[in-house]
Amino acid sequence: MTTYEEAVSAAERLTLAEKARLIEYLSAVMQHDLQAEAYRRMPWDEFIERTAGSLADHPLERPTQLPLEEREPLE
Repeated sequence: MTTYEEAVSAAERLTLAEKARLIEYLSAVMQHDLQAEAYRRMPWDEFIERTAGSLADHPLERPTQLPLEEREPLE
């Protein structure tokens, strides 16, 4: 039995409310997957144009420099 057939068989045993939750879940997952695929296929310049500034509210910050470890000098 394939994974799809197992999922269909399991879905048939769900209550109506559980089926509705499953549909909501699958819809959200599929929407995410389609958006990710669209970003993978778009030209790089369009990707940059769409994502530029997306971290403006959460800028990247460099952590403080850790102290250098002492090493033996080279001979």
